[in-house]
Amino acid sequence: MKPPRTLIREAVRDRLAAQLPSVDPRITASRISIHRTTPLFAGKLPAILIYTRDERIEDQPNADPGLRYRKLELSVEIVASGEAAAEEADVLAQAVEAILDQDETLGRLVDGTRLTRTEVDQDGEGDTPVLAVRLSFEVSYWTRPAEAPGGVLPLQVLVSWAPEIGIPHEPDYQPLLDPNGVPPS
Repeated sequence: MKPPRTLIREAVRDRLAAQLPSVDPRITASRISIHRTTPLFAGKLPAILIYTRDERIEDQPNADPGLRYRKLELSVEIVASGEAAAEEADVLAQAVEAILDQDETLGRLVDGTRLTRTEVDQDGEGDTPVLAVRLSFEVSYWTRPAEAPGGVLPLQVLVSWAPEIGIPHEPDYQPLLDPNGVPPS
């Protein structure tokens, strides 16, 4: 079973890969990565990197090893180069924000996704200026340990219909995937 942060990054990538080519035809799935360590080449820009940063677990509920309410910092970084880098990055950043606003639960994978800040970095050294715009999103979601074959306890991402969320509604939650990574029937 994939870890929750990987599932979230993949869900964001899938949404962006499906809709961004209509904004900029150069942005294909091959230019969207779910890893910050992906090497970037000038001929392959603009590109988008999706990665996770900090994650905190809320004090309430504190049912170890039960339900955990998590708040994840997810970054979507747009890297562009050349004389029009700022304009290209701004257009793509606006599109990313709109796409993630359209489905803030990522298909009921998470409770919510909200933009918390935008940062702009520019490297003016060298022949070609490079600009990066980082959109930071707070992603809220629930997990609980799940018994899996072999005694391993992976985390299950839980989905439920809002507003029936939280400890009183734990029986209403359903695992997104079973311990073998298959959607429940």
